Amino acid sequence: MSRFFQGSVIILLFFAFILDSFHIVENIFGISNQQMIANIIHPNSLLFILSVALLLYLSVNKEAVKITKENKKNQLVNEAIEVLDSYFEDKITLEEIVSKKDNKYISKILYILKYGGMQEDLTLGIEKIFNHTLNGYIKLKNGYEYCATIMPIIGMIGTIAGLLIMFAVPDANTSLENKFTGLSIALATTLYSSFITILIFKPKARVVEDMIVDLETKYEDINISAKQFFHKVNLPLLVQIMDEKDAQTKK
Repeated sequence: MSRFFQGSVIILLFFAFILDSFHIVENIFGISNQQMIANIIHPNSLLFILSVALLLYLSVNKEAVKITKENKKNQLVNEAIEVLDSYFEDKITLEEIVSKKDNKYISKILYILKYGGMQEDLTLGIEKIFNHTLNGYIKLKNGYEYCATIMPIIGMIGTIAGLLIMFAVPDANTSLENKFTGLSIALATTLYSSFITILIFKPKARVVEDMIVDLETKYEDINISAKQFFHKVNLPLLVQIMDEKDAQTKK
């Protein structure tokens, strides 16, 4: 979703709910822009903020879905660390490790070693996989931080609009209802946008930040496990076993 399209939709929502240009709430729910529910819920302001929040959330949802899939794949990191550590501790054989080639981390390590890679090559190979995953996490975190930043601004726009409505006709004929409508819009949009920021977008960004820290820890752990494997493994035997496995697969 482009920023231009996003901004255009927000402006349309602003006209629809804050300026009440189409009387949507009144026509559907029978509640005018001058009415409040339970003395704290201004329907037009609430629908405006919720609609903008949903729009912003959907703008980062694609990245969130991708990260969710990546997070499931990251269980492969734990498996790779466990397998490599088990070999270092003489709990499994090389044949068992080669049979785990469906794990992208193990597969990468095995083929780097098969074709003459050194310890530095192992680090670079793992780092390539790590950076691909990390970039997605960073994009998602930045997306939620953007939403957390833009929501108070959206609330401020509603606040300014409400104040303008309140003082649009500052004369003796100005009704108390008009003043109340403007004031309620001004206060309600700020309140709702603050709640959305505090309860949704900031926590989401913090969760992704914790996931990044966890990912970095896993990266360090698998690097250590790969180095231990490199120093212990019998490379000629490893190549022989891999060639035999590949030959069996081709049959």
